[in-house]
Amino acid sequence: MSKSDLLLTLLKESVNKCYQNDKILIERGMEQASVARIYYYMQKALEQDKRFDIFTSHQLDSEYNKRGENIKSTPRFVHGTRPDIILHYRLDAPCRDNVIIMEFKAKLKRGGNTIPQRDKNKLEDFTARQGEYNYFLGVFIRLNEQSAEYRYFQDGYEKSESELDNDQS
Repeated sequence: MSKSDLLLTLLKESVNKCYQNDKILIERGMEQASVARIYYYMQKALEQDKRFDIFTSHQLDSEYNKRGENIKSTPRFVHGTRPDIILHYRLDAPCRDNVIIMEFKAKLKRGGNTIPQRDKNKLEDFTARQGEYNYFLGVFIRLNEQSAEYRYFQDGYEKSESELDNDQS
């Protein structure tokens, strides 16, 4: 299984478990509580599921706003930013093997199906090859009442799932 496939399996299985076990959080639009449960399911899978052994040296963090001892900032977020969930090497500066960054939004409110510009900018910045973080994969997840919608970012651009690179070069 490719790196992209493994990451999407980890994410989508964890989101599906949240829908199965904690759907009330999603139905009520409780974004932080939903993300906390998804984080829990991801952490459990990373610890217990052999499929994800290649990520055992990485750390899964939520709302992590540090890069080494400094704030996690990008050219569009000079005063810092906190991704919802990331899989990375904690305290690693320079960043050498950041794996996935995820941004979530609760069920549809005003604004329809679009990605909030702030989240899009964040995912572009953190996945840009010329950027200092160079996350392999960025994912925007819209938690609708019945199912989740996913949008993908790699190399600083939005891509379809079929266009994702399998391995980081």
